Amino acid sequence: MAVGTLVVTVNERPVVGEWFGAFFATLPDVFRALYQFGAPAGIGRGCVAGAITLLWLVGLGIVPLVIAKLTYQKREWVSATMGVMGASSLLWWLHGVFPHGWIQFTQSNIDLLSGTIIPASAGIDISDDYRIDIAANLYAVITEGVVGGLMVGGIVITIWIGLRVQRSLPKTLATGEERPESGGYK
Repeated sequence: MAVGTLVVTVNERPVVGEWFGAFFATLPDVFRALYQFGAPAGIGRGCVAGAITLLWLVGLGIVPLVIAKLTYQKREWVSATMGVMGASSLLWWLHGVFPHGWIQFTQSNIDLLSGTIIPASAGIDISDDYRIDIAANLYAVITEGVVGGLMVGGIVITIWIGLRVQRSLPKTLATGEERPESGGYK
């Protein structure tokens, strides 16, 4: 098959109504797979993954940011250290853990998700016997598109938070520093 040719396949495809029925019938299995996904050593205890996530986000993300806020302009080194630790931890999750988790979940549950929750392909049925495939592997397109969306969303959130933090900081000089007459900082 040459690149750029229109692919017509002979295939039986479920209609849209059947896909929606399969979608809702598969949801309990998807929630079960999601619960078991985070289990260490595959023992099927998703509550362990939930506890690890909660401990990480609260203990290494939110608590340091609260300490940074409480010590702001009192203990600057503590505030700076806790702010960097909390922000780095949350950014680690935003840019790394969530996209990686999505990839791992969709790849490990491809049999469950493909064709029921996430459409496997897209095409136009010409007749009962012929179908024009628009995207033969729509599952891969959608799962990779979600990862791209997560990454772009993470970048937008990071820039937005950075601009808000920058705007909230004082615009004064350091203690003992004098504003130069001209020429700016040296």
